[in-house]
Amino acid sequence: MNNIDTNVTVWKIGPVIIMRGTATPTARVSHPECFGRFTVIALSPATAIRKCMRRVARMCADCSAREQLDQQEGARA
Repeated sequence: MNNIDTNVTVWKIGPVIIMRGTATPTARVSHPECFGRFTVIALSPATAIRKCMRRVARMCADCSAREQLDQQEGARA
């Protein structure tokens, strides 16, 4: 996931950290529709950053997994 541009805004409300951002592919990707806005909520900045990174990494991985399943289903038919 080296070809992703992420813009993040962070708010701290009491003990809660809210990170809201957008992930945009910087190169051609198979599933541009799976990128977009996301929000994570955590109790520490480190946890919020980890959640943010996992969320961005998962965005396209979910679509890739669905595409592989669709291809496997098509091969069986």
